[in-house]
Amino acid sequence: MQFKDLLFVLSSLTLLFLLGFVVYKEENPEWHKYQRQFYQLQAKKTGDQKMAGMPLEIKQIWGKDLGRADRCITCHMGIDKASFADAPQPLKAHPDLNGFMKKHSFEKFGCTICHNGEGRATRYERTHGFVEHLELQPLSGPYVQASCTRCHLELYAPGVEFAETPEFNLGKNLALELGCGACHTIRQLGLLSTVAPELTTFGSQTELAFDLLHDFTFHNLKGEHSIRNWEIEHFKDPQKVMPGNPAQNLPATIMPNFELTDKEADALTIFVMSLKDRKVERIPFGFMPKIKNHEDFGQYQ
Repeated sequence: MQFKDLLFVLSSLTLLFLLGFVVYKEENPEWHKYQRQFYQLQAKKTGDQKMAGMPLEIKQIWGKDLGRADRCITCHMGIDKASFADAPQPLKAHPDLNGFMKKHSFEKFGCTICHNGEGRATRYERTHGFVEHLELQPLSGPYVQASCTRCHLELYAPGVEFAETPEFNLGKNLALELGCGACHTIRQLGLLSTVAPELTTFGSQTELAFDLLHDFTFHNLKGEHSIRNWEIEHFKDPQKVMPGNPAQNLPATIMPNFELTDKEADALTIFVMSLKDRKVERIPFGFMPKIKNHEDFGQYQ
């Protein structure tokens, strides 16, 4: 066999292998595994072995008022089931199902209104962690509190602090105590100034828009090129992140270094990410009750 014949055979085999791999991946998406695990665990919990053989299918929540589809429940199938509180992710029940989540039905609100991300995606790499193609990065842990003000504008009012938003509460109080309004306009807090950029709509900008205006490489920022990472580092050491560039006639920042702790930097980042543009967010008016705490929420269910 001549070399070119051998090369042709090897190329053909490689092509067939790749084609077979693609077909296998399409026929066996990763969400199949999680649904099988869910049904097997549900069969064990209920004692109904028929559950283990339930058909696998894409599942989604259609939020008609928001005009969006969330397919997160394709994998997170135990999200609304208290009996799955001890299950591993992604099958685990949502925290506090019998608390504030009882007043935020999944059927009405879905997932991405709080967690951002791409609700229609069904692959892990397109939905979790820092995903480069997403305009609104997924939020988890305390950073989800930055989404509460999409509906709960009353959180900016003096004296209104939800027990469910401790980091946001700290960030709001820090913004007032540190005098952020002396330089920045923050209309939600009634603060008006023209010394530094306005922050009123900071939390509605996309990752792409932010990345185009901020040179992460020049400012020696390590880690993901995200709004969250930039703001955390900026709050911890403003002069390091924005030292100025004489060659471009850019002065160094005048923002003071408040010697913030990691907790305080996180809290302020959550706060500025909560500052939304109502026109961009397009949240239905009926989603925005004015309450002092979630014990008053019953009439809005």
